[in-house]
Amino acid sequence: MLEQLRLLLDLQEVDEAIAEARLKQRKLPDLVAKELAAFTEAEDGLKEAEQTLAELETSRRDKEGQLEEQEAHMQRLKGHLKEITNTREYQAYIQEMDGVQRVVGQLEEEILGILADIDTTREQVAERRKDFDAHRQVYETERAKVDEELALIEKDVEAARAAKAERSAKIQPALLKRYDKITAQVRRALVPVVSYSCGGCHMNVPPQLVSEVKRSNQVQQCPHCHRLLFVPDQVGDQAAGAHR
Repeated sequence: MLEQLRLLLDLQEVDEAIAEARLKQRKLPDLVAKELAAFTEAEDGLKEAEQTLAELETSRRDKEGQLEEQEAHMQRLKGHLKEITNTREYQAYIQEMDGVQRVVGQLEEEILGILADIDTTREQVAERRKDFDAHRQVYETERAKVDEELALIEKDVEAARAAKAERSAKIQPALLKRYDKITAQVRRALVPVVSYSCGGCHMNVPPQLVSEVKRSNQVQQCPHCHRLLFVPDQVGDQAAGAHR
């Protein structure tokens, strides 16, 4: 039974290595959270500037279309000038021409304003694209490092799983079942008995039970937390990991 205890301690050490690796895997992406946030903010800023530029270009095209229509209308009016035969028609012509010219002047001013805004926004787009590219490079570089480390951890986990399967095959099925049941509830299934106390729940262990643990005829459980008990001196160096 002592050999079974040693195998269980080996198995527990492997399980803890797997758990620590999985914890590290979960935490690693947090290392690039700052870079991701900066990259995302730069991306949003670039998209916003590009959207503003697109809207300005659309507005410019609309205004230029309206200007072309008004200028065409002006040319048609000029063409009708020679057809005017009286003062009343001429006054109506002058009034309509003045209205068209005012609209044309207003449109030209609006287009000039839009063109100025387009120039400013293009500069913003160029600046924000430069900022975006810089943040993307930083993020992708750091993310690549994290992905590489995640891959290495996963490789270690696969090796640990193979070791776990090898050790589990050597443990009595009933004992392995007890171990798995306990580890489903607590981190360590095996804990040492220290000064008549359970190394897991730290409750007192009856002297008679401690004596049975020392005899190692069968694996004993703590009457309080039901963890599997062992005496450190019996298993040597393997006890160190379980006692951390």
